[in-house]
Amino acid sequence: MIALLIALLIVGLAQKGFNSLVHHRLSFSYLFQKGLSGLNISLILMALIVAGIFISGFYPAFVLSSFRPIVVLKGKYIASRRGIFLRKGLVIGQFAVTVALIIGSFVVYRQIKFVNDQNLGFNLSQMLIIKPPVLTQWDSSFITRENSFINEVKQLSHVKGAASSNRVPGDELSRAFNVHRTDINSADHFTVRNLGADHNFIGLYGIKLLAGRNFSPLDYNYDWGKLHNIILNESAVKILGFHSHQEALGKSIAIYNKTWDVVGVIKDFHQKSLRYPLEPTVILPSYAGSSGPISVKVDTRSLATTVNAIKQKFDSFFPGNLFDYYFIDEKFNEQYQNDKLFGKVFGLFAGFAIFIACLGLLGLSLFATAQRTKEIGVRKVLGASIPNIVILLSKDFVRLIIYAFLIASPLAWLVMHNWLQNFAYRINISWWIFLAAGLLAIVIALVTISFQSIKAALANPANSLRTE
Repeated sequence: MIALLIALLIVGLAQKGFNSLVHHRLSFSYLFQKGLSGLNISLILMALIVAGIFISGFYPAFVLSSFRPIVVLKGKYIASRRGIFLRKGLVIGQFAVTVALIIGSFVVYRQIKFVNDQNLGFNLSQMLIIKPPVLTQWDSSFITRENSFINEVKQLSHVKGAASSNRVPGDELSRAFNVHRTDINSADHFTVRNLGADHNFIGLYGIKLLAGRNFSPLDYNYDWGKLHNIILNESAVKILGFHSHQEALGKSIAIYNKTWDVVGVIKDFHQKSLRYPLEPTVILPSYAGSSGPISVKVDTRSLATTVNAIKQKFDSFFPGNLFDYYFIDEKFNEQYQNDKLFGKVFGLFAGFAIFIACLGLLGLSLFATAQRTKEIGVRKVLGASIPNIVILLSKDFVRLIIYAFLIASPLAWLVMHNWLQNFAYRINISWWIFLAAGLLAIVIALVTISFQSIKAALANPANSLRTE
C-alpha cells in the first residue's frame, strides 16, 4: 500500500513530462473511465493490487507450511534446492525482460537512424510549402496569375527558387490504371503513380535527371488534350519493359486513354516514408490549379522577413485567401513520429526494467553473501585474495545473466523482426546487437553486486568465523 501511494505521487510528478514525450494529454481521470471489459479501470487496478498482496504472501506461507517446523526453524529451506531455484529463477526472469528491452532499444534506434540517413532522391531542406489558394476561383486567368506570383517570389532576396505541383513529397499520389506501351503488342497493362508539376519542380527538389530532358514551358498547355510529353522514373522504366533509360526516350505510353511521349527519365525518389516501397511514377506537365501547393526554396537567414515578403505577394495575387505555410522536412518527418516515440518509450521502459532487475539482483547478492560468510572467512584464512573472493561471489550471478540472455535473445529477435516488417527498407538485426546487449547486462550486474562483493572480501575473517 505504501508502494501504491509512492507510485501515485511519482505519476503525478512525472505526468506533465510524460505527456510532453508521448504528445497526449493523459491524466488521473483515465483511472475512472471504463476499460474494454466495461469495468472501471481503477477497480481493475485495485483488484490487481489486492491479488498481488495475497499472492506474494500466500506463496511463501504455503511453501513454509509444507515443511516440518524443525526444518523451518533451523532455516534449512533457504539452502534447499527449491529455495535456490525460486530466487535464481526470479533474477533470470527479471534480467530476461531487461536484456530483451535492451536489444529492442538498440534495434529501434538503428532503424530510426537508418531511415533518417537514407538518401530520399530529393532535397527537402529549407523548402517552404505554401498551401493552395482554394478560395480563388479556377478560371483561364488563374494559371497566368499563379505563374506571375511564382516569378515575382523568385525575384525576392533569400529565395532560391519556386515551383507549383498538384502534390509535394509526403503526399499520396493518384494512380493511373491500364498504362501500357504503344510501340509493342503486349497484353501487359500496369498501374503507376502520377504527379503533375511545372518545369521548375525537378530542379527545385534536386531530383536527378538520368536521360533526356526536363520539361520546358512549351510542354504546357491550358488544353489537356494538347499535352503529350511525360517523364518517367526508374521504376516506371523497368515495369514497362525498357532495357535502359535511353531506350525509353521517344517511346509512346498510353495513359488516361491518350498517348504520351517520353522525353526524360529521372532517378527514383521516395514520395513517402521508407515504410513504403518505391513505385513506378510518371510526371505530367499539367498545371495544379487552385488545389495545388507552391514550393519555395528559401535561405533561412532573415527568414521572418522573407516569409513576410512572400505573404505580401500572395495577398496581392490571391486576395481573400489565408496565407498558410509549413516546412516540408518537418511535415515529411512526421511520418516517423510514431516510430520515434516508440523508440523513446521503449528506451524509457528499458531503463526502468534495468533498475528493477538491479534491485532484485542486489537483494540476491546480499542474501548470497550472508549465506557464505563463513566460507569467505575460511577462504581468506587459507590465502584467498580479494579478487579471488570477488570472482567467487560474482561468477554465479554472471551465469544467471547468461541464462537470461539465452532466453531473451530469440524472443527479442522475433518481436523486433516482426516490427521491422512494417518498413519496406529496413536494417538487418546484426549479431553484435545481441552481444552488446548481453555484455551490457553483465556489466550492469557486476556493477550492482560489486559493492557487496568487495565489502564481503574486505571483511575481517575472524569476525566471519565467529558468526553462528
